[in-house]
Amino acid sequence: MKIFRLACMALAVVTSGVSFAQTTTAQGYPSKPVKIIVPYAAGGTGDLLARLIANELTKQTSQSFVVENRTGAGGLIGYGGGAKSAGDGYTLVAMDSSYTMFPGLYGPRVDWNIDTDLIPISMYARASFALVTNPARNYSNAQDLVRTAKEKPGQVMYGTPGTGTLHHVFTARMLSSMDLNMTHVPFRGASDALAAVLGNNVDWTFVAMPTITSQLSNERMRVIAVTSDARSPLLPNVPTLRESGIALSVANWFGLGAPKGTPPETLAFLSKHVRDALQSPEVAARMKAMGADVVGNTQAEFAEIVRNDLTVWTKVIRDAGIKN
Repeated sequence: MKIFRLACMALAVVTSGVSFAQTTTAQGYPSKPVKIIVPYAAGGTGDLLARLIANELTKQTSQSFVVENRTGAGGLIGYGGGAKSAGDGYTLVAMDSSYTMFPGLYGPRVDWNIDTDLIPISMYARASFALVTNPARNYSNAQDLVRTAKEKPGQVMYGTPGTGTLHHVFTARMLSSMDLNMTHVPFRGASDALAAVLGNNVDWTFVAMPTITSQLSNERMRVIAVTSDARSPLLPNVPTLRESGIALSVANWFGLGAPKGTPPETLAFLSKHVRDALQSPEVAARMKAMGADVVGNTQAEFAEIVRNDLTVWTKVIRDAGIKN
C-alpha cells in the first residue's frame, strides 16, 4: 500500500506539472479578440492572405482574429501603428516585403525602430506579380510596353499600391536596368492601382497574383507577363519577364509580426499555429488557387529573411535614387 501511495503521489506531481505547462504555454492566450493590422487597403493580396490566416487562427483557438486595414504612406502608417502597440499579443501586423523598403526610403524619419520594434513570427506565403494592362492601351506583350516607353519618355504611366512598396521599388529597379523613363502614380493599395488600370487611367501595374485571380476573365484586363522564374500554372500562356527580355524576377512574401515586448511563449504559440494553419488542406488549396505559394517557417527563419531583404532593398533604393 505504501508503494501504491507513493506511486500515486508521483503520478499526481507529473500530471500537475504537465497541466501547468499546458496552461502556461501562452499564459491563457488568447483570452480576447486579437487584432491583425493590414497596412494596405481591403482587397489587395496582403489583405486577402491575412484574412485567410485570421479565419484559420480563429478556428484553431476559438477566439476571434480580426483584420483591421490601416492604409497610407505605402504601409508606413499601418506598420507604425503596429510597432507602437502594446506587446501583449493582442495586436499583430500582417507584414510583407514592402516593410524592408522603409530604411532606404525614410531612414531616420521613421519614429520607431525598424530592426527591433516588430518581431517576425512566421511567413505564410509568397506571391509573384502579374504585369497587368488594359487592352485599350494595345500592349500585347512586355516588349510593346518597353518600345512605347522608349518612343515616349515619361508618358507611360504605371500605378503602384504606394511609394516605397515592393511593386514600386522593383519597377524602379527594372526601369533603371533598361534605361527607361515612366511616370509613377502611387495609390493607397493594390486594388486601387488595379482599378486604375481597369478604368484605363494608367497604362499598367504590377499586381500580386492573388489580387487578380478572380478577375482573369475580365475583358478590361490583360496580363502580359509574370515576375516568377517559371510561368504560372494559372496563366500558362503568359511569359515571364525573363522570357520577355527583362532579366529580372521577384516575389512578395507575406507573414505575421508582433510588437516588441510580446512574450516569447505567445510568439511561439502564434508561430506554431500559423504553421498549423498552413497544413489545412483548405488553406493550401485556396492559396494555390490564388496563385500564392505556401511557406510556413520558424521565427528564426523568417527573421533571417527580413534581415537579408533589409540589406538588399536598401541598396536597390539608394542605387535607384528613390526618394520619399
